[in-house]
Amino acid sequence: MPTHGPVILVGNHANQFVDAMNLIGATKRPISFLIAKKSYDRRYIGDVAKAIGAVPVIRPQDVAFVGQGKILSVEVDEESGTAKVVGDSDCKFTQIDLKRGAKIRGEAWEGELYVKADPTSDNELVVAKPPEPINIKEGGCTYKVLPKVDQKKVFEEVINVLSKNGVIGIFPEGGSHDQGHLLPLKAGVTFMALGAASQGTPVKIVPCGLTYLNAHKFRSMAVVQYGDPFECPGRLVEMYKRGNGEDKAACGELLEMITTRLKEVTVNTPDYKTNKILQTVRRMYQPDHIKQLSGVEFMAYSKKFTIGFEKQQNTPQIQSLLKEVESYMSDLASHNLKDKTLKLIFRVQMTYGSSGLLIWGYVLTHLAIVLVSLPLSVPGIILNLPIAYLSRSRALKQQAVALANSKVKVGAYDVVASEMVKWAGVFMPAFYLLYVACAAAAAAALVEDGHPKGVRMLEWLAPLGLAVLLPVFSYYSVRLADVWYFSLVKARAVALRGRGETPRLLERRKALQSKVRRYVEIHMREKTFKGAYARGEDVELDRE
Repeated sequence: MPTHGPVILVGNHANQFVDAMNLIGATKRPISFLIAKKSYDRRYIGDVAKAIGAVPVIRPQDVAFVGQGKILSVEVDEESGTAKVVGDSDCKFTQIDLKRGAKIRGEAWEGELYVKADPTSDNELVVAKPPEPINIKEGGCTYKVLPKVDQKKVFEEVINVLSKNGVIGIFPEGGSHDQGHLLPLKAGVTFMALGAASQGTPVKIVPCGLTYLNAHKFRSMAVVQYGDPFECPGRLVEMYKRGNGEDKAACGELLEMITTRLKEVTVNTPDYKTNKILQTVRRMYQPDHIKQLSGVEFMAYSKKFTIGFEKQQNTPQIQSLLKEVESYMSDLASHNLKDKTLKLIFRVQMTYGSSGLLIWGYVLTHLAIVLVSLPLSVPGIILNLPIAYLSRSRALKQQAVALANSKVKVGAYDVVASEMVKWAGVFMPAFYLLYVACAAAAAAALVEDGHPKGVRMLEWLAPLGLAVLLPVFSYYSVRLADVWYFSLVKARAVALRGRGETPRLLERRKALQSKVRRYVEIHMREKTFKGAYARGEDVELDRE
């Protein structure tokens, strides 16, 4: 990350408002983020956005509206490379905000149709040729209009920030999502970069990948990875200056460059399900004695397996292996077990061998940790339980709303963490003030005028001390809760390793793990798990 000069920080958008918070924490420079006007005008989130100097952007999807009438057909003209949208007699294309540059979204097709020309008829519209033929059922389909939004003022504000050597943060996917891969990037970032460069501002573009292990959970590990900074090529800047269509061509080329660079710092899989399968493959290949990878190692090897999958996904060998892994994962889920639990059992057995005494010593050690840390964390858990409950319930409600209003979200998990953080920021001070008020009331009721001066001081010392110590106490209570919870999970897993379906699943994992490692060694030229990383070599996979 450049320490000075104008920078456009380009990130993937996997976790709504948490993404910006992580970039602010990881980047040692003030960032002016582009934020949806819809979010900018919200309570709490909008207040924070204004405080950090965010730039509001009106997105077409935020001002979308349901069009009148229904669309009957989309007729493709191969010769012109366009298509004609035909509506019924109730359509009013010429009377609504449906000009060139707008988009229409229908229930009968995926994505959006770009309007190529201003409508000259109320029920006919020229749009860009769709990537796939569109078949609309008899009776037609409803549609939404995403009007063209003039972003001239936004571009001017962005260029003004860059001209003062500032940093602009942007998530060009257009909105957060929980897909396993990048969505197509919006071209706005290229107009900003080339616009600034054409005015003599030496702006650098820095791709930034954000990867979460469990994006919707508190205290999940997050990895922030910066790519190499680069400037807009001079050739593209000159094309942008000339205009007459060359500016759009320059933006298209730059967008491809940004997409390529952003993919280099993110993990991309076709879908959420494939991502889960590949993470299980990665975990099986990882030696059982390694407790946990660092963030950099996790990214490096996650990318190794996703790149390998992309290169070999159509081969019978990889398809057969992934189907077997998927079947194994379903088997685990049906018995309420996780692969990481079996991995823990493998690691303990490898460490202590067949010595039952040592293994039970491991179990008893973790139970002792539970007995010590649990009582210490209980008061903090009780105090913070209503905050956690209310924050989570609000987050789940917003998750349902976001899922219903989106076509790209899988489970709207990207919304959950952001909403929990937001509402915790609202409920936490409110409840802490309540606790302090209760302490003050209790002190006032218990302390009498006849008490010594030192005792009477408790009337104000008790609430003041609670106000100061409560945040610290709550923090360490959460940390202690982590300690006893994970110790309890480990103790239970190892203690029950010989019961139910666990022995069978352990054997199945062992056999499948051998297949995974053999496949990687043969087809991906990787002999030792940490070998290439330890030597500082490139983590790119080769296919034989």
